[in-house]
Formats: sequence, structure tokens, C-alpha cells
Amino acid sequence: QLFKEYRIEIPQEDWSLFRGSSESDFYKLSMARYNIKEDKNVFIKKGREYVDREFNGTIPFLPGFKSLHKRINKDYLMGLVTAAPKEMLTKINKSINLEYYFNHMISGEEARRNKPFPDPYIKMMNYFNVFPENTIIIEDSIQGIKAALSSGAHVIAIKGSVPDKKLKIAHRIVSHLDEITKDYISELLQSYK
Repeated sequence: QLFKEYRIEIPQEDWSLFRGSSESDFYKLSMARYNIKEDKNVFIKKGREYVDREFNGTIPFLPGFKSLHKRINKDYLMGLVTAAPKEMLTKINKSINLEYYFNHMISGEEARRNKPFPDPYIKMMNYFNVFPENTIIIEDSIQGIKAALSSGAHVIAIKGSVPDKKLKIAHRIVSHLDEITKDYISELLQSYK
């Protein structure tokens, strides 16, 4: 909706550029890429208003997430790392009770540098007191995959929001979260030894 206000139609292939970006990177990139001549603070304010309205409704989990949680939560710690601002993470948590599913959550703005830098993932690993070789990160964005790989963890990319050819940098690629089982996780963790 924000871009329609500026009479800009975003090509489908461009959406993967934005997915997983920090808020500041999203606005900076979109203003430059589409030559938006609005005052940056006004553009950001409008964008936040659109996002707030969007998140007032139901926010869906990735397909298969709840069943993945049931399969692994008794055996593994689960953390959420998002490039979204802390304020947005708090709103989403209130809306869909993320704390039920995750042992800990981190907004990228809580780290020294946000995605695509590894800092948010390293911060999560430090919180859990785990080494990268004992960590599996599931990602659905190029920015997130790059950050996860730089952290030294094993990275699983999920098909769907990014062209498949761009996912090849991940260690593994899945089409659906149902493919990730305890055996799958165990095999990935063993591959580091």
C-alpha cells in the first residue's frame, strides 16, 4: 500500500531484496531504488502506519511451524532472530504469543549491527551459551541467510519468498518446515564433526 501511494509498482523479483532487511535498510533501499523524493522521516512514518494496520489483523506463522515446534521443542532450544524493530517484535508477540514458541527473541536492533551482519545470531548463541557448530538457523530471506552463514552456524533455507537460485548459498534447502525432523537436525549437527 505504501508504494501505491507513490504510484510505484514493485516488480515481483524485487521483493526478495527487501525481505529480512532491517527497517532502516528497507526505507533507504526502497527510496533509492524507486527514486522516492519524499522526506525520509515522512516516508518512514507512513510505512510504519501501514505496517501497524497490517499487523492489527492475524499474523500467520510459516506453514508447518507449529508442527515443527511440537516435534523439536522438548529437545532443542528455539530462538527467534528478526531484523524487525523491537517495537514491532513486541506488537507481534502480543498478537500471536511468540513467547509460547520461543525460549528467547532478539530484534536485530538489539545487536551492534542488524542483518545481514551476523551480530543478532551471535547474540542469540551467546544468550543460549551454544557454539555455532551446535546451532541450526532456519531462514527465509537473503539478508538472513547471509547473516546466518557469517555466524558460523548451519543454515537451512526455506523456499518460497526468495528465488530458488539465490538460496543455494545455504547448507540445506527445504520446501516446507515439515521436512525438518529430529533425525534431520541430528544429521546436520553430526555433519560438523
